[in-house]
Amino acid sequence: MTWNIINAETGRVKDRNGVSELIIDNYSIKSDQIVAKALENHFANIPLSTTKTLISSPEVAESLLKQNVNACKGDFTFRPIDANEIIKIFKTLDIKNTTDLWGISVKIIGTIVDIIAPHLAIRFNECILSGEFPDLMKHSKVIPLFKSGCPKDPTNYRPISILPACSKLFEKVILCQLLNHFTRNKLLHNKQFGFTRGRSTTDAGVKLFTSIVDAWEESRDALGVFCDLSKAFDCVQHETLIRKLSHYGIKNTALKLLSSYLSHRTQRVEVNGITSSGSHVQMGVPQGSIIGPFLFLTYINDLPYLVENNHEIVLFADDTSLIFKLHRQDTNYDDVNNALSKVVHWFSVNNLLLNSKKTNCIKFSSPNVRQVDMQPELNGDKLNLVNSTVFLGITIDPKLQWGPHICRLADKLSSAAYAVKKIRLLTDVDTARLVYFSYFHSLMSYGILLWGNAANINTIFILQKRAIRYIYKMKCKESLREKFKEINILTFASQYIYENIMYIRKNRHLFVSRSDHALNNVTLRNGHKLALPKCRLSKKSRFFIGMSIIIYNKIPVAVQSLPLQKFKKTIKQTLCRKAYYDINEFLNDKKAWD
Repeated sequence: MTWNIINAETGRVKDRNGVSELIIDNYSIKSDQIVAKALENHFANIPLSTTKTLISSPEVAESLLKQNVNACKGDFTFRPIDANEIIKIFKTLDIKNTTDLWGISVKIIGTIVDIIAPHLAIRFNECILSGEFPDLMKHSKVIPLFKSGCPKDPTNYRPISILPACSKLFEKVILCQLLNHFTRNKLLHNKQFGFTRGRSTTDAGVKLFTSIVDAWEESRDALGVFCDLSKAFDCVQHETLIRKLSHYGIKNTALKLLSSYLSHRTQRVEVNGITSSGSHVQMGVPQGSIIGPFLFLTYINDLPYLVENNHEIVLFADDTSLIFKLHRQDTNYDDVNNALSKVVHWFSVNNLLLNSKKTNCIKFSSPNVRQVDMQPELNGDKLNLVNSTVFLGITIDPKLQWGPHICRLADKLSSAAYAVKKIRLLTDVDTARLVYFSYFHSLMSYGILLWGNAANINTIFILQKRAIRYIYKMKCKESLREKFKEINILTFASQYIYENIMYIRKNRHLFVSRSDHALNNVTLRNGHKLALPKCRLSKKSRFFIGMSIIIYNKIPVAVQSLPLQKFKKTIKQTLCRKAYYDINEFLNDKKAWD
């Protein structure tokens, strides 16, 4: 009931009653069997219709890969596994109740995994030795999920694929060994931030926005091109992927197993309990699979090598963002257009379609610099030059002042606060707190490291205080500072401080201390503190990394030296106890750690 109310209040109610009718070629279809088959045909045709205009070529794609990326010297082979390893790997899976075509769920497997693990080990090892992935594990059940628009239009449904439960376990076995190979040989490009351990959307944002500010520091502007790829995961060409895996050292029986995994796959659509007859999947990495995201990362891994060092590329899975540094007042953009042409050519030969109509560009200029009109082109077509766009859920603007993001976030938080209010009227404090953390606080905290020091940030803090008042039924003008301390919830400012501190702790190896920075090994009084990067603009000194360093330097050495879990606990306890209302309170507090 709790989440039903939340979804109702925020307009996120989904129709779980299935598809009752479709309109195809002006004919009404109501039979569940025919509706299921119509949706099956539609889903199967999506990648084919998406890529029909492309001139893809596995040979050219492989040639580009070999030009830019050295082949892995060591060949990879899958090693046999035992029952204990299967049980250990199973514990890392998401335990869900969703059932496959045979009515089996991962949760059901979990009840008997200790019993069947020895038998699974034998079967999986047979597959590893023969290079054959079991055909029964290649059949997926597809549930059509309504997005928006007319419910009778098949294009308004998104396929949700459910793979066999045992397939997910075997895939995790395969993935663990592949990841070890790629990690050991440092094969994944460091510009890829998606589906990689220890990296997040915030890390991708820091990389992108730092490159923009660095351009300003060099008295340049920056052009951001935010590429929109149509159905990228569904359009992966299997032959091209196999060639790339071979280049990265996956050979012989190991390559045969992955080729078998991709081939002869089928999908069957289920509508109101009725399942379609099934159709073959001709391209793409399997949706809903364990190994699919990794295979896509391998597929797109050589793209960053096309971008020259004076420019920047940031990948988060298929989200591709390019930053070009521009000389101010320069109206010649041949360098940008040529670079874009290379990227588009790479997309085309790799069977990926760049949607130029949804690809947005932003000209980033520092706040005191006048914008110069420009219009980048792509194959003769002018790209969309916009005043704001969304990058991994964060709305960005040409001056990086975060106004559009804060406005958009404020709307979401207002709805979230109202949902907290509705829940509190029906339930107790603990339930309202649960909703607050699950919905409001998670929205407020997302990417806060990037935009949390904006000038107009008080709007967000006001909404946070409103949500807290709803939980504890406090009056509008009643002070909240002591309540924040009592309830163990971080204020907006404290959450921002916490994220900055954790970012530095996580990436401490990237920073140098003042002593390390000093000449002739001079001992400095505060030599343990991190050195701020030299910068010409005041904006850079308090932007992202600069502000993170300033905040981190306020922490005593004894606290910095604590083990990670104790460090986190100490930082959070201190920030909860202090309940800072803005960043300057923290920076000026000389008794923070007393």
